[in-house]
Amino acid sequence: MKMIKIVTVDDHPLIRQAVRSLVNEREDMNLAGEGSTGEEVIALVERHKPDVLLLDLSMPQSAGQEGQRFQALPTISRLIESHSETAIIILTQHYVPVLIKGAISRGVKGYLLKSDDLSLNLPSAIETVNKGGVYFSETISQKLFGNKKDKSETVNLTERQIEILNAIYSDPDAPYAELARNLNITESTFKSHLTKAFRALGVTNATAAMIRCRELGIVDTETPDNNIGADSENPGTPHT
Repeated sequence: MKMIKIVTVDDHPLIRQAVRSLVNEREDMNLAGEGSTGEEVIALVERHKPDVLLLDLSMPQSAGQEGQRFQALPTISRLIESHSETAIIILTQHYVPVLIKGAISRGVKGYLLKSDDLSLNLPSAIETVNKGGVYFSETISQKLFGNKKDKSETVNLTERQIEILNAIYSDPDAPYAELARNLNITESTFKSHLTKAFRALGVTNATAAMIRCRELGIVDTETPDNNIGADSENPGTPHT
């Protein structure tokens, strides 16, 4: 059994204790490192090279300096660029739409509120993102996707582009080549349509595209709400 290596950074001792307790109950998970300030995030990831990082958004940048807050989004961008093998789950106290959308656009794989049932959500979230999926708790899903917009008023997608987006949504772990074969088109044609769809949606990767499509009601939502997409095998904007 391959252990899932985890690092958590949170300035609340009770949250770190809860994470520690939940992880210690699992034979397939290992809490490799803990931190409580923003300045520790990069160092802990570089030292332990975790599979999953549990990251608080609202904490001090350094110990004893409560006035200097952690710059979360720039740090996330740096992590995604230099440590793409580490999946990031945001575990935070507040629902802040601009932060959620900013984190999603940068490639964060999961988002949970501390008020969620962590005993239920956290192990599932860790498992899901470690396998390449994306996990949002029910609370976050309801807040993000509760009010769907009319897609015709928001984006201009062709029928083929919508078909391709739904194919990715329904089978997020499948390689693009396989999805293209199922649609009876070449992989290069598939990627060309997807690039144009990304542009129309205003996104740059498959994860953000799936979130945006779900928000707009473009994709078939028979897939469970929590595991709503993945782009680990097909990251970034596809090349035509």
